[in-house]
Amino acid sequence: MAAKLTVYHVSPSGERAAAAGVKWQVEGREGRRLLHEPHRTQKDAIDAARQHAKSHEPAQVIVHARDGHVRTAYTYGDSPATRPGERGRRAGERGGLF
Repeated sequence: MAAKLTVYHVSPSGERAAAAGVKWQVEGREGRRLLHEPHRTQKDAIDAARQHAKSHEPAQVIVHARDGHVRTAYTYGDSPATRPGERGRRAGERGGLF
């Protein structure tokens, strides 16, 4: 059985945290542990999220822009969504996108 994909989100922090100088956050769930890390810059938050992802493969880092939309994503390890031959197929089907 494949390991469950761990997902980390890098997103802008709320107004209260921004007033205190914390402008970005990393959020994710490592097993039963909930991760919430504040960072002053987006670069620091991305670097921290990538380090967490590398140590908890298979994992994905999703980076959000200030307005909330997804800017980019990084995948580490053999995630269920990126296995060769399985992308865009339902279980038991041959070819085709759904």
